[in-house]
Amino acid sequence: MKGRIGDILVEMGFIGRDQLESAVVESKKTRALLGDVLLRLDWVTQEQLNMALAVQSGAQRLDTAEAELEIDEELIREIPENFINSHGVFPFARENGTIKVATANPFDVLARDQLARMTGCKIAAYVAPKEWVANAIELYYKTALTIDSDIENIAHAAGEGSFEENQIVNLANLLIEKGRLLGASDIHIVPDAKLVRIYYRIDGVLQQRNLFPIKFHQGLTSRYKIMGDIDISNPNIPHDGRIKYQGSSGEIDIRVSTFPTHLGETTVMRLLTFSGVVGDLRRLGFEEHDFSRYMESLNQPYGLILVTGPTGSGKTTTLYCSLMSVNNPDVSVMTIEDPIEYMIPTIRQTAVNPKAGLTFANALRATLRQDPDIILVGEIRDQETAELALRATNTGHLVLSTLHTNDAASAINRLLDLGVSASILASSLSIIVAQRLLRKICTRCAATRQIRPEEQELFERSGIQPPAEVLDPQGCDYCHNTGYRGRMGIYEVLRVTREIEQMIYNGALTSEIEDVAAKGGTVILKHQSLQKVAQQVTSIEEAMRVVAHG
Repeated sequence: MKGRIGDILVEMGFIGRDQLESAVVESKKTRALLGDVLLRLDWVTQEQLNMALAVQSGAQRLDTAEAELEIDEELIREIPENFINSHGVFPFARENGTIKVATANPFDVLARDQLARMTGCKIAAYVAPKEWVANAIELYYKTALTIDSDIENIAHAAGEGSFEENQIVNLANLLIEKGRLLGASDIHIVPDAKLVRIYYRIDGVLQQRNLFPIKFHQGLTSRYKIMGDIDISNPNIPHDGRIKYQGSSGEIDIRVSTFPTHLGETTVMRLLTFSGVVGDLRRLGFEEHDFSRYMESLNQPYGLILVTGPTGSGKTTTLYCSLMSVNNPDVSVMTIEDPIEYMIPTIRQTAVNPKAGLTFANALRATLRQDPDIILVGEIRDQETAELALRATNTGHLVLSTLHTNDAASAINRLLDLGVSASILASSLSIIVAQRLLRKICTRCAATRQIRPEEQELFERSGIQPPAEVLDPQGCDYCHNTGYRGRMGIYEVLRVTREIEQMIYNGALTSEIEDVAAKGGTVILKHQSLQKVAQQVTSIEEAMRVVAHG
């Protein structure tokens, strides 16, 4: 498909031939690049232009929305910053003697040749938005290399004397930047008797990273409250707010929560990275058989789809990716959430507000009068919401929601315990997905060892062939000394067949439903976690931490 950029955009279906001809005329008049003209006219997006540039140049397109995009910080330290800045390229990975670089200009062959001579490696160019490349350079070549010393310098200077407002402002910003660099989902500011402890939740595990004198507590708490538009006058009640933070890493949407304790307010900030959520469901880690069954239910015009698991197991990510996969101009999609995690274009989203009388149940009842095709209910918490959700499926709506249960089959019993009718549940429930997030072992530092007898028995009891060797986490700079880098989902998918529908109607035990589901292809979470150990994706230690093994 190589050729002129305009022709490529037409062939890819991004613009029409008439639009191209008009843009060419404008480009000649203004002497602006054709791509810039098309962007100014809002006829193509930057992403579409990048895709066409990648096709034209022969370069690959970097998927910057990929949640698991791993940046090799060791590689960054090897390549001088002045070279990076002058050429606008960002090296992000090294694989089999090839360095992968992100660039907004895939035609800069000179830069790639110089980098190849400098490193002795082959260079693979990946096209990425100019803003993303600039943010990555700023974050990893400037902020990352000095952030810890900057934090300690501010803490030391403030500790020597009285606080200055700009010191607290800078420190508050640096803690957020550090969380982004570490890939943290949450930052905890926790007061102790004489100290303030700073924790980061990385790949689902809380890690203490900084300690400050207690006098830092009030300043940090007040700063984050101000950033989140939270009332600072009443520290004795919980507060919630939201921050739109613009820093070295670009814009971060942050949800802020404060809670009073006997030692002072604790502050928890959830870093919401929209780009890591919106994407193909295949990225999440579904096995092919499970993915096919899930998509079949998702493409049905009605039925209840439930995603279950504890807090932090990735339920929201699964639901948002599900919505994005079915969202199109011909479908009306509405959500009821607590709170709205991510804003999705063309989807009508509502946050519940119990103080104002807008509960899940009230909002769902009103939503049904808005003629939706698909409804996301953030969580089913009570009988009224459950009954309304089931009733909606019987009137031709597809409903997606969550429950807090440990496995898929237990969701059925949980709904029955809420008081819903077994007959209505049996006819409305389409599929249940129980999920967990497993940390992936760091491939840079993992150590191979022989499987132990007790571990071998664990596999055999689950009917899985034990591997001869397993991996143990060690810890290195690449994984921030945790032994793990990134996470992946494991999914227990229970499709409600006619047989299971009849069992629900007859009041069958959860264990009986599990047995029938297993015969139909449902693989329980425990078995899936052990399969990931056997595939050397994770460790036995991690599998035991995330999923109960007996």
